[in-house]
Amino acid sequence: SYAKWRILNDMIDTVRKNYKFDRDYMIMVLDTPALKVFSSCCKFFELYNSNLYHVEKLEVKRKRFPKTDAIYFISPSEKSITHLINDFKDYDETKSL
Repeated sequence: SYAKWRILNDMIDTVRKNYKFDRDYMIMVLDTPALKVFSSCCKFFELYNSNLYHVEKLEVKRKRFPKTDAIYFISPSEKSITHLINDFKDYDETKSL
C-alpha cells in the first residue's frame, strides 16, 4: 500500500541517508496513535527488514541509546510532544560523542 511505502521508503530511507551513528542499527519510537497507524499498514518484520532493530513506545520509560539514531513516529498531540521534549531535555551532545 501507499502508506507502507511512505513509512518504509520515504521516512526510514530519508533518515538513513542522514544518519549520525551506525546506519545499520536504528530505533523507532512510536506513540499509541502512531502505533495504530503503523500496525494498520505495516508488519514489524518489515521494519526489521529495513534495519530497524528496536521499536519502543514513547509513553513508556525507556532505556537511553545515546549513540543510536532514532526515528520518532508520533501524533501531533500535546502529550506526545511533551514526551519528545523530555527525551532530549537532559541531552548533552558533547557527552554522547
